[in-house]
Amino acid sequence: MDYSQLSKELTSKLSKTLKQSGGIYFTPPSVIADNIKLLEPYMNNIKSVLEPSCGSCEYVNALLKNYKHLQITGLELNSTIYDSIKDLNCANVKLYNSDYLKYESSETYDLIIGNPPYFVMKKENVAKNYYKYFEGRPNIFILFIIKSIALVKENGLISFVLPKNFLSCLYYDKTRSYINSLFEILTIVECVKAHYIETQQPTILLIIRKRAFASALNGDLTIINNDLKPVANHDFVLTHSNYTLFASKTNCSKLKNLLLNCSSLEQLGFKVSIGTVVWNQCKDLLSTDSSYTRLLYSSCIENNSLCLQTSKNSEKKNYIKKKGIRHPMLVVNRGYGVGNYKFNYCLINTDYDYLVENHLITIEYTKTQDLSKEDLLKHYQKIIASLENSKTSEFVELYFGNSAINSSELSKIVPIYSSQPEDI
Repeated sequence: MDYSQLSKELTSKLSKTLKQSGGIYFTPPSVIADNIKLLEPYMNNIKSVLEPSCGSCEYVNALLKNYKHLQITGLELNSTIYDSIKDLNCANVKLYNSDYLKYESSETYDLIIGNPPYFVMKKENVAKNYYKYFEGRPNIFILFIIKSIALVKENGLISFVLPKNFLSCLYYDKTRSYINSLFEILTIVECVKAHYIETQQPTILLIIRKRAFASALNGDLTIINNDLKPVANHDFVLTHSNYTLFASKTNCSKLKNLLLNCSSLEQLGFKVSIGTVVWNQCKDLLSTDSSYTRLLYSSCIENNSLCLQTSKNSEKKNYIKKKGIRHPMLVVNRGYGVGNYKFNYCLINTDYDYLVENHLITIEYTKTQDLSKEDLLKHYQKIIASLENSKTSEFVELYFGNSAINSSELSKIVPIYSSQPEDI
């Protein structure tokens, strides 16, 4: 299936900077077709539809082709895109040049569907009523989800194409918990065959149905957490270390099994942090003089071993004019969030001072009082034995895929096998 001519033209017309800053990437027709097919069992009850980021109307046209009775409202923020669709000749469709997050409507909808934009926002630019649903800086698609929860009817559906990392990123835990309390999860599927124009963002389809009592709660998370039992979303939801995680049905079952009889670095007394040096913010301190502190970059970790090498980037010098450390620790490559992520780790046990750059995660054992170096290394070897376990590789592939890993996930979520808290 190919994109419409309009989608191709707009992709060429809009600047790369605009597309990146506004998260403007048109949905592959194959994903839309799969989405509509998954909605077939529920469409007899669908009359009113909202597409909050309708773009080139790929979703709108596909819905009308299959269900001519639908009354569809489409919103598009970008004026260039809106001008290209505003004359769509269909009495059943109303299109508005509008910002969904500022959109006000007395109407609620049977179905809210689409592929919201993905880009990180500055927290100060986000309305404070959204703050309770996320940690850190939010991605705009989270705000689209929360807005849609308010605008969808009871027993109505939300069907969104979302970044795959929504399923497990800890920053989005509160949103997942909110969904799990208010909605029945009908399906989660990975868009494995999706071919986007100009981006390789891994995506999933999430289809959820609003429970009948949800509107009365008015977003009160205290009521949800204390007085209500979530609907049985067990096929798609797992809880671990007090976090609510989502997964496709197959992956959810596998992840639950992989998390049996394990511990975590946090439980075992290890501190997990980000490397302290941001090299491009201290270029004036970098040096080629080996008498200074060795700076360990993520590129120094290959095949789970320390591989000291000179970077192709001449500005990334190997030494830094700062006081270093010499005690043992484990480091893990956290990735860059783009490309194929490879889980790499290494024990650092050197006879020279070093510091660690911020694309490496550090793992340090905290209960070191009266502990010999030999015994300390035994603690690290137990963690290495777990990281070498084939189950760890399987977990990392299922949970992180091609995404980067962060320190909280490594500390609290990644399973550590064979070592229980009392053993360390």
